[in-house]
Amino acid sequence: MRKGRVMLCVFDIETIPNISLCKEHFQLKEDDALKICECSFEKQKEKSGSEFLPLYLHEIISIAAVIGDDYGQFVKVGNFGQKHENKEGFPSEKELLEDFFKYFNEKQPRLISFNGRGFDMPLLTLKALKYNLTLDAFYSQENKWENYRARYSEQFHLDLMDSLSHYGSVRGLNLNGICSMTNIPGKFDVSGDLVHAIYYNPKISQKEKKEIIDSYCQSDVLNTYWLFLKYEVLKGALNKEQYLGLLNDFLEKFPKEKSYSSVFTNALEKEIREFA
Repeated sequence: MRKGRVMLCVFDIETIPNISLCKEHFQLKEDDALKICECSFEKQKEKSGSEFLPLYLHEIISIAAVIGDDYGQFVKVGNFGQKHENKEGFPSEKELLEDFFKYFNEKQPRLISFNGRGFDMPLLTLKALKYNLTLDAFYSQENKWENYRARYSEQFHLDLMDSLSHYGSVRGLNLNGICSMTNIPGKFDVSGDLVHAIYYNPKISQKEKKEIIDSYCQSDVLNTYWLFLKYEVLKGALNKEQYLGLLNDFLEKFPKEKSYSSVFTNALEKEIREFA
């Protein structure tokens, strides 16, 4: 049951192919991780016309979130699972889930995502089955029209892809394309289809891999947060002055030492100048 102020959680996950499951599923004999990924993508494309693997063949390696207050004001951005980093740098999948689920069950935030209903939450709940974890807040249903699983309830989970595509009436929308149109940075150095190549690259240290992938995941939620603010303007929930105030606060508080920092700084400063 939600009590008091409801925080925002703009979230995103990054995944890689699960090597052992892919070998079994596609009956592969290769041992090299990258080769297994490539063969899995090829076989999946032959089967379905798309390289995108079934959810049960994904492994979650990063969960990032922008946390905001109930007015939409930026509080912080970061990654879950930081308390559980092992000697190789990455927390285990179970540790990531435990940390995120603990936050979710306790805080019951308003979720903001891009395709979170179609990918992130279904995968997270499938993984909960694997580890016998509880996500009771997600399944709580005091009101059948207002809960996390009610598709049209933007107060519990606003999936911007769902809302901007008019719930599937429009096909082909993606976060990067919308960001490009709206002068939000979008993807600028890494994209989701490269994450596995970074993770399984033996020439990159575990520490560097984690920094690259976690920072990329953070940049995605920063993009989604900014798009959310624009969506609030579209709906009339924010006026021009409120929007600019939230952008200035965003500019002041987000990390300045990340690979994405200068790109977001320049884009935010430009947006503030043009709309002031």
